[in-house]
Amino acid sequence: MSTVQEIEQAIGQLDDHSLGQLSSWFEDFLAEKWEKRFAADVQAGKLDKLGEAADRAFEQGKCRPV
Repeated sequence: MSTVQEIEQAIGQLDDHSLGQLSSWFEDFLAEKWEKRFAADVQAGKLDKLGEAADRAFEQGKCRPV
């Protein structure tokens, strides 16, 4: 049995309260991982072209208030 299968089986045995706690923790865990990846991408300059395109669009009057 794989580790993922063992985890799935264990999750299936949780009561509602524990399942809610796990769900909340996992959402926070995924958000933190996403934020770290995003920050690393920004540091590496992977979003520079998108920022430049947004600046050009703004300067050309192609933006509108939200």
